[in-house]
Amino acid sequence: MVLGSMLSVCLFAASVQGQERPPGALISLINCSLNDGTSMADAVQWARAAPRDETAPNAIFFRQAFYAGSYRASSDFTMAAYFPSYGEMVGRTGARLALPDNRVRPNTRATDLFTCDPSTFRLNQSRTVNPGNDGFSGDATLMTTRFCELNENSTVDDAYAFVQGVARNYQAGGDNSLMQLYTRELGPVGETVIGGRSGLAIATVPATPAAFASRMDLRREGLNALEGLTLPMTCDYPAMWVTYAVHRTGGN
Repeated sequence: MVLGSMLSVCLFAASVQGQERPPGALISLINCSLNDGTSMADAVQWARAAPRDETAPNAIFFRQAFYAGSYRASSDFTMAAYFPSYGEMVGRTGARLALPDNRVRPNTRATDLFTCDPSTFRLNQSRTVNPGNDGFSGDATLMTTRFCELNENSTVDDAYAFVQGVARNYQAGGDNSLMQLYTRELGPVGETVIGGRSGLAIATVPATPAAFASRMDLRREGLNALEGLTLPMTCDYPAMWVTYAVHRTGGN
């Protein structure tokens, strides 16, 4: 019941330096597949037009997988809903549940367009490592994520400081894209990478697709983002996504 309620909120409510980690936003994520005859553009258009009120998350993004390995065998995109705190998330969910059952609903519902897998429902905390970044305020951009596992005796603080160093090296090369460190708060039982105590993920969200290409070319042309840094973890190759902004409010 709780899972269904939280999913309902997502669908229908429709510069720090050193090693200190600030509290981050909460991201509720779930993997979804497009129904037969539905395109990604159809899903995005529906989500942007869906009615929302004060019970909605601060922001909702649809992240369509491209270079994402085995993910694409079972899912087409991930829905990411942002809340500023547990208090806000729980309060908005409760308010949503209190709405009358006979309220006006959209003629087309999310389930008419796509199907989400409740077994993938999870909650991450997202900490921005470079607050003075260029941000992402447009309709869509390209982004990467990479899953990592901490080395023995390394901590999340070490990982945070490391990603700060990577961001500084890219900034010195001319790129100031948003970088975030994800740690798991709640999620599927049995996961070890980003689901266990030693797992985390790094997300990079350039402001535009052109900025994404420029950043990737910096690396291709020889920029060493690891210069002067000690690796506290082992990471997969990055996965690439198109992220579509379908809802935003102030403060995100």
